[in-house]
Amino acid sequence: MNVLVTGGAGFVGTFTKNALMKEGHTPILVDNFLTGSESNVNTEDVIIQSDILDPSLPERLQPYEIDAIIHLAAQTSVPSSVADPLNDMRMNIEGTVRMLELAKALDVKKFVFASTAAIYGDNENVPLKEGEHFQPTAPYGISKATCEMYIANFCETHSIGYSILRYSNIYGPKQTKDGEGGVIKIFLDKLLSGQPVSIYGDGNQTRDFIFVEDVARANTAALLCKDGIFNVSANEEITVNELYRVMAKEMGSSLEPVYGEPREGDIYRSCLDNRKFMALVNWKPEVPLAEGIQETVKQMHAQEFLT
Repeated sequence: MNVLVTGGAGFVGTFTKNALMKEGHTPILVDNFLTGSESNVNTEDVIIQSDILDPSLPERLQPYEIDAIIHLAAQTSVPSSVADPLNDMRMNIEGTVRMLELAKALDVKKFVFASTAAIYGDNENVPLKEGEHFQPTAPYGISKATCEMYIANFCETHSIGYSILRYSNIYGPKQTKDGEGGVIKIFLDKLLSGQPVSIYGDGNQTRDFIFVEDVARANTAALLCKDGIFNVSANEEITVNELYRVMAKEMGSSLEPVYGEPREGDIYRSCLDNRKFMALVNWKPEVPLAEGIQETVKQMHAQEFLT
């Protein structure tokens, strides 16, 4: 398949590109390089530098005979969505609707969308199944939930296959501090420089962290699965305090964290039930948290050496 990957030079996009190539697909990358990095692009990659809001994008992609779209490009920061909800709306909702129009114009057969655990909000029924109601606590979750409804309606109306993947907190090499798994990058940066880590709230809030390579494999598997909405997660709930202990041990640090006020819009407990997706496709999370953090630290040390 020729697969368009929006945000293809970003964190998840880079690993998704690699997973697609491993499965014999041809990725076509689109990125505006606001958060994506040119260092993630190889000389043999097909890359189009463009914003997903650019009305000329469909014409530029016409020669590539796109079979499927994996739509990753988005505004992913909860605090940024609270500070600037208009930008969050434009990038996430308008950007997604434009990609749907693109799918229709290019006669695309499959649309895979990067959604989020944030749509569930604060919900005690963890691990959360796909049938739970939307309860987003910040504009970011609201915009992603809105995108999901647009996708289901548009794709069913125009006979386009679709998979909506609700990711838990993604982490791994090449990650930036923004986004839902950015806490790991922030903690590692602090520990690497010998500075104390700040934890918002009491540290007993929980998350479900999944390694980026597991997510990339899920994105690729979703190209061939039936239509629907699926959680992509490790299905393991861990507190931020426990996460910090794992990371501090890996970094050989004895520093104690510093606690501050909770952040506006943050969810207290989050863990996603991944069994629906696992039963449908040949996929399961393969990288345990400690191993994934080791791999991420190794990459950070290598990057520090290079720079």
